[in-house]
Amino acid sequence: MSSSTPPDAITALQEIDRIHDAEPERAARALRELDTRGLDDAALGTASFLLSHVLGEKFGAWAEAAERIDAALAHSAEPPVRALRNAAVAHRLAGHATKADQAQARLAQTGQTTPAAAALVVDLHALAFTPPGAATASWAHTLRALGERANSLASAGGLEASLAAGLNNATSALLDAAGQPPSPDEAAALRAGAQAARTAWLRAGGWVQHERAEYLMALVLNRCGDAAGALEAAQSGLRLIAANGEEEVDRAFLLLQSASAHAQREARAEALADLASAQAIVQSWSDEGLRAWFADELGKAPGLAALLGSAA
Repeated sequence: MSSSTPPDAITALQEIDRIHDAEPERAARALRELDTRGLDDAALGTASFLLSHVLGEKFGAWAEAAERIDAALAHSAEPPVRALRNAAVAHRLAGHATKADQAQARLAQTGQTTPAAAALVVDLHALAFTPPGAATASWAHTLRALGERANSLASAGGLEASLAAGLNNATSALLDAAGQPPSPDEAAALRAGAQAARTAWLRAGGWVQHERAEYLMALVLNRCGDAAGALEAAQSGLRLIAANGEEEVDRAFLLLQSASAHAQREARAEALADLASAQAIVQSWSDEGLRAWFADELGKAPGLAALLGSAA
């Protein structure tokens, strides 16, 4: 395995990572030109993700993504978990059953876990890479089943963080596609995914991952109309930040979900106070993309449109 990645490759990866959502075609060209020889573990994980996300998810070129990930893995005696997971997922979505199974078996060995946990991780990340579109009912059924499988695991071993990330990403994908409010089936799947993600992050993550798991839970419960549960999760996340350090971006979004929960509970003063605190943090941001994200979440947050209308 490489001890360090050449500076040129690091620079190229950083640029691809920076532009891949805004300029996917340019990112795809750069990925095809990327020299993956000599990539260290961190860079190999990033490259495998970008190949999957850009070539596979954005352009549907899963066979090419799988082949390029394999070429990168060929230069590593002990590929990292993230790269092996992405290889298994890319082959799965390309329809390469044998290669997907081989990568998944290698993932189980490298991650020091069970074949069942490795299969679950691959299933989750494959689902997250194929957004539901209009087929939310069947997609929700799959996510709910995967969440139940995750809850039946005592541990995923070295794949715990990968399991948590897969649950987080899949739940977020359904949240983006679900109705406003979600259907009963969508709501059940969202709850299952968020709960399983929180459980996995509690086993695998630090306090930042813990508060972000609480944020996902608050987001899901607010959208599902469980304002009491959403408020409890949002306040739990805020307490974690207060006890451990600064995380002002996360605090603003948690305050937004707290405000939404208060608004749904008709606690107008508390909702306005939390929203004002969140907006004060947003005013300090220079990143327009971050501001736009907050504005988008504000527009989706149940109860706040009516609250702001009455306050006008």
